[in-house]
Amino acid sequence: MKFTAVFAALAAFAVTQVSANASLVREFDTLGATDQGALHNCLNNYRTDNWDGMDCGGRGWFKGTHKYKSPENCYDACAGLLVAAIDRGASDVECDDNEGSARCWMGFH
Repeated sequence: MKFTAVFAALAAFAVTQVSANASLVREFDTLGATDQGALHNCLNNYRTDNWDGMDCGGRGWFKGTHKYKSPENCYDACAGLLVAAIDRGASDVECDDNEGSARCWMGFH
């Protein structure tokens, strides 16, 4: 029960961190069942200072940029949208954030 309450609080916080310019550009649930708990853990550990991808929770994660300065800012802009997509059972999702001429994208497939 405590885990559920903590998770709900973290999800609510993540939703408040969405950039006004961030949006989901792809969300599918056709790649099969997902382990939502594992995907949430992966997302929580993906706010790193890099643009590298990773394999986690049975999915390939990615984060990329075109002129976007900070991978942490990209995470902050998209995390809430990704939390909501995971909660809906998404198995393939991408969030883009556009800040002027700069763009970042992140998600998993």
